[in-house]
Amino acid sequence: MSKLDIKVKLALLILPLAILLCVLLLRSIPAFNLRSVQIQVQGGSKVVPVAVQEKLSELVGTSLFAINLAKYSRSLETITGVKNVKLVRKLPSSLLASLTLVDAAALIKEEASGKAYLVDNLHLKVLHPDDVVPWQSVTVTIEVPSSYAQMMVNYGVDDSFHQVMELARSLEGKTTLITKIKYDNNSSNSFGKMVLELSSLNAQIWVREPVGAAHVSAAVSLVQQDQKNALSFLSSQARRYDLYREGLVRR
Repeated sequence: MSKLDIKVKLALLILPLAILLCVLLLRSIPAFNLRSVQIQVQGGSKVVPVAVQEKLSELVGTSLFAINLAKYSRSLETITGVKNVKLVRKLPSSLLASLTLVDAAALIKEEASGKAYLVDNLHLKVLHPDDVVPWQSVTVTIEVPSSYAQMMVNYGVDDSFHQVMELARSLEGKTTLITKIKYDNNSSNSFGKMVLELSSLNAQIWVREPVGAAHVSAAVSLVQQDQKNALSFLSSQARRYDLYREGLVRR
């Protein structure tokens, strides 16, 4: 074995040790301790999730060179609403976190408890209570029974609820009269029962089978006219209308 080969092998053995010693030295320098975290966010609610803020704040005071950026990014990506995270050291004492949030299909709320979930890739993920309002401003909210929510947590979104979400999303911006959307899979038909509340008209439209946004918009107009003629908005009990593909039925 030539002297050159021996020197190369020694260098390869010493290099990792030298890098380790260098990292340990950098970790011990107080000037590199994290003092501030800058967060950039895009997509979704465009608001930093509470759990992300909490986890990043825990790093303050830690040496920048003691943070495993890849591992910590993966940890942040498990938080509801977060799609992608990129962490970059900004020497000497800052960290830049760039977040991309998911495009949620819907926000689900349990009727009894108010517990909220985001629908991400047809799966329900528990949403922090303080994150609910920002997400409600950018995605449709649907109330469901607690038992049904738990079933979807365990098994994912079923075909009927997928149709409900698609219809609810297609209604966004079409009418301002719909103040609340509810859904119950406990029904005599396979579609279930989708309830559209029109608070200002003191009325409810029960969607009994899959229909399009145009059907709903037309139904809302008919309800509005019917309520004017009947003066039922003066009643204490909401008037119910059932919507089918073939038309609207007043109950």
